[in-house]
Amino acid sequence: MKHKIRLSRKTLKIILAACIAAAVLLTAGFFLYIHIVDKNTLGREIKIYGMNVSHLTVEKAEQKIAETFAGREISFQEDDKEVYRITMKDLGYSLDMNVLKTQLDAIKKERDADRQIFAHPVNFKMGYQIQKDKQQEQTALSVSHFNNKERTASVSASIAYDEQKKAFAITNDVQGNEIDEQRLSNHVNETLDQIFQEDLLGGEIRISLGTAVYVQPETVVTAEMEQKLKDLNDQLQKYRSTTVTYTFGPASQVLDSSVIESWIRIQGDKVSLDEVSVKAYVEQLAADYNTIYVPRTFRTSYGNDITVSGNEYGYRIDQEGELKQLLEDLKSGTSVSREPVYEIRGFQRNGRDDLAGSYIEVSLDNQHLWLYKDGNLVTETDIVSGAPTPERETYRGAWPIPYKASPFELTSDQYGYNVKVTYWMPFVYGQGLHDASWQSSFGGNRYKTGAGSHGCINLPTDQAALIFQTIDSGYPIIIY
Repeated sequence: MKHKIRLSRKTLKIILAACIAAAVLLTAGFFLYIHIVDKNTLGREIKIYGMNVSHLTVEKAEQKIAETFAGREISFQEDDKEVYRITMKDLGYSLDMNVLKTQLDAIKKERDADRQIFAHPVNFKMGYQIQKDKQQEQTALSVSHFNNKERTASVSASIAYDEQKKAFAITNDVQGNEIDEQRLSNHVNETLDQIFQEDLLGGEIRISLGTAVYVQPETVVTAEMEQKLKDLNDQLQKYRSTTVTYTFGPASQVLDSSVIESWIRIQGDKVSLDEVSVKAYVEQLAADYNTIYVPRTFRTSYGNDITVSGNEYGYRIDQEGELKQLLEDLKSGTSVSREPVYEIRGFQRNGRDDLAGSYIEVSLDNQHLWLYKDGNLVTETDIVSGAPTPERETYRGAWPIPYKASPFELTSDQYGYNVKVTYWMPFVYGQGLHDASWQSSFGGNRYKTGAGSHGCINLPTDQAALIFQTIDSGYPIIIY
């Protein structure tokens, strides 16, 4: 049999009062706790970059944030495998503690100004300043930490001559996988700077290694390189396809491609001509075809050969000008036909023969003159030359007749004469061919017996006229 316990009204009042008191104490304690926590810490339900710092003082939060950042690990991944692992601390990274404290103080001040009984979760992304120990970072990112695999060097693109193809060709660039410490450092810094903006205090960081951190080829194939290749091969082809035909009147000499090929010089990605060899060719050309200022062998109308030492008629190649012109011709890729560049020109030539059948021949001993034109004898005549004395003798040698004049006045202050002639054809030092109406006859030894001139060659008027009409400026005369 159960007995019911009945509480008196007084007892019930006491119990109710006790419950109410307890509730009041708990509520007061709760608010006191909130007050103390909010006053002395950063507050409740607070995170910084996702890390919980609730109920921590500024100092404790500062320490926790710094340690968390310093202990954060970086995993370097290459070909989907980890090749190196390091912490932020070992990398030489740390947070500036002064900036960190200033930011935490600002957060606390903000929280103090907006206290609420029931806290709502807040995640702050505060400002920060990263400090880097460059020497420690350089040591931590040394290539020696990444030598756990075989590495190959990059190959630069280049232009080189292919002996088999006889042409220039491009060697393509090849990307190797050797680590470039500077590029690695830049890549790490840029990657971490981006991550920190959103995830300063998160977990493991993975950094992928690839082309961005490898030693790059110094040169790569570009449009400019391809154009250079084309230009090189074009110039090479032009050198090989050029011929130069030198004309010496009807005769000629051909500089053919086989000789030009021997002058081509290739060094790396450059093609040029051996100017020493080209110059030697021009020098030989001049040696073979120059005819002035060298002793001249001449076959007289009597059929014998003589040597004319005073030879001031003929051709002389301008070697400097010819070298310059030849180098330009060789770049053209065409068949060039031309005369050499002359410094001095004669009247006409056929190869090494600079008379080519057109000249005036004078024999002083025989007092006779012959005029030839294109191999044909136009006329011959007796003459009267200068008297055989040192002051009046006619000069022996070969010269061009620079001009002709009709009429002309011959004067000499030295000998005191002033004579008018109809036909004047000078050759050297004031001496020339002219008509001489005052001579009673020509030939023989009259030039030795008082009828001799002061050096000029006196001609019968009709012969002087014929010669005058036949020759042009530059016509050669050979006197022996």
